Amino acid sequence: MKLYVDPQHDRTTRIQRKSLRGRIIGVAVVGCASICGFGLVHAQSNELGTYQGTIKVSGTEIDPEVSYSASIEISLPVTYRDDGSISAEFFSGEAPDATVSITQWDEAHTEKSKGTDGKFASYKCKLAAPREIPMTPTGILNVDLEQNTHMLSLTLLGTVEVDFNCVHSTAGAYKDKKGVMLYVGTGAPGMQFEHPLPVTDAARLTANYTLVLDPDETNSGPIVQEWDLRLTQ
Repeated sequence: MKLYVDPQHDRTTRIQRKSLRGRIIGVAVVGCASICGFGLVHAQSNELGTYQGTIKVSGTEIDPEVSYSASIEISLPVTYRDDGSISAEFFSGEAPDATVSITQWDEAHTEKSKGTDGKFASYKCKLAAPREIPMTPTGILNVDLEQNTHMLSLTLLGTVEVDFNCVHSTAGAYKDKKGVMLYVGTGAPGMQFEHPLPVTDAARLTANYTLVLDPDETNSGPIVQEWDLRLTQ
């Protein structure tokens, strides 16, 4: 059976995807500027070691309203290392895909203007079921051995779409597929130096940190994060 989707909902989806692409491009440009400063690197090589571990993240977005929770299993190959620092920097596709377990992804939106029926159209979507998917990481992890701090900026983009069960205020129930993106870090994308976190042992980076971003610039609420990353050879 073909489901009717309100034109306003379709317009909202297009705007959302355009905004998502814009944010991803912005992160990639910032990442390029940072990486190119160190010269050409090959993130797939693990001769210098690899930070491996788990990142737990939950948070909200503002428009559309989104609440999400996920657990990330990730490997970040070290690309630069000396007596003063350890860095893992990579473009999309240069580090192995992360394995991400998405346990919550709720989305809702209400139009700002009335439709032809004189009502404000709205929709709500929920994750059809918890889902484990591969996600491609882009970003940087830097450990300052002299200052005993570390900084992280990591964008993850799902390589497959996720199933959702949705309800539209006029069209009723329908099913949808959506791409998902996650961000974790010690600052806004490309601004990881804003809130460096302490390091007790460079061989094991741990943190419980809530990142508060400017909602007008990022469309994001607080991002609650916990990570445990171990350096292996």
